[in-house]
Amino acid sequence: MKNVLFLLILCGLALQGFPIVPGYYGARSLSLGYSSTAFNYDINAIYINPSLLSSLSYSLSGYQYQNSYLEYKNFAEDLSNVLAYDLENFESLGDSEKSALFSTLTDLFQSKAGMYGFRANVPGYISRGYGFAVSFVNTTVVNPVNADAENNIFNKDIGDITNEDIAALKMNFLGLSYKKMSLSYAMQIYRSVSFGITLHYLTGKISDFNGSLLGDIFTTGAESKDYLEYGWENAKAEGSKFSKIVSDLGINVNLGRYFNVGLVYRNFGGAKIKAPERNIALPKRVTAGLAFRPDNQWGFYLDMDVKPVELLYNGEEMQPFSFGIEKGFFKNKFFVRAGMLSDLTEKHFFGKKSNVLYGMGLGFNMKKINVDVAVGIDNDGTVKNLAISGFFLLK
Repeated sequence: MKNVLFLLILCGLALQGFPIVPGYYGARSLSLGYSSTAFNYDINAIYINPSLLSSLSYSLSGYQYQNSYLEYKNFAEDLSNVLAYDLENFESLGDSEKSALFSTLTDLFQSKAGMYGFRANVPGYISRGYGFAVSFVNTTVVNPVNADAENNIFNKDIGDITNEDIAALKMNFLGLSYKKMSLSYAMQIYRSVSFGITLHYLTGKISDFNGSLLGDIFTTGAESKDYLEYGWENAKAEGSKFSKIVSDLGINVNLGRYFNVGLVYRNFGGAKIKAPERNIALPKRVTAGLAFRPDNQWGFYLDMDVKPVELLYNGEEMQPFSFGIEKGFFKNKFFVRAGMLSDLTEKHFFGKKSNVLYGMGLGFNMKKINVDVAVGIDNDGTVKNLAISGFFLLK
């Protein structure tokens, strides 16, 4: 009864949510294509599904580094191609150059998203039924500003477009640099059913601004990494301060010997945060996960958002779907993992025309020390994510 009362008090404190860029938690999650809602055994359960902490039989401390520099399809490459033209003197370009430039500009500004990512360092500790961690996070979202809302350049004939029309094209930068202190509590509420909650206290800086394509921000050859880092460095230097209490709720159900089902309600309660240029409505997000483990060496995992939600603050909805496989060798002293992440709202879910991300990684268990490494790779074979996790088994 005391445990139930304590859990209700925590739920009462969990008033707001603060999702900043969809992402993964730890190297194992990345290698599995972000699919680990129904089964996770390290400090990332604090973020992935706190209810999983109720089944732990050990204590674990750890530290991890992770980054993500993603873009929608070839957004950064298209942007670089646009910047290679003499944009300031659009009217002086030849007809063929204008046509090629306008085609790329149209693709760029009608993209579903732009560039988004983060960099984080995360120390933490977990034991049976509880855990705590501190995340040091930098993150940015870069989206094309809806050109039709500011001018009608894409409704004009190419010959009618002026230098002023081109100068009016802008990208929006939403950058944050913050510290997140997290506390999780979990308990078994009925036989094979567990419930958990994570409270996060976030404090840091946020910046929100538009940059013209003709400004110094944009340069030929720059990659998504350059723009994302620019966004969060701007937040550090010029951003507005903020602080929030936020929460995640999780449930895990054991369906017998082989199956586990997890459900996480991230950002319980919803919230808005005041950025310099707007109030950002933070989405509520529900993710369901299924784990199938035919033995203690094989694992098959599936995660899916229950419904489409706006995740990148640009008016476009996404519905992440992920799948991962892991195989243990030498009595689980060594693991090989692979997975994929895609979007169910996309016309092309898989293949060269899709926005799929592939994960792959390795795990090493050396007595009391566990190390996981992973990378995320896009359709062009470019490494977009990197994560290294190290854990020490205390008992």
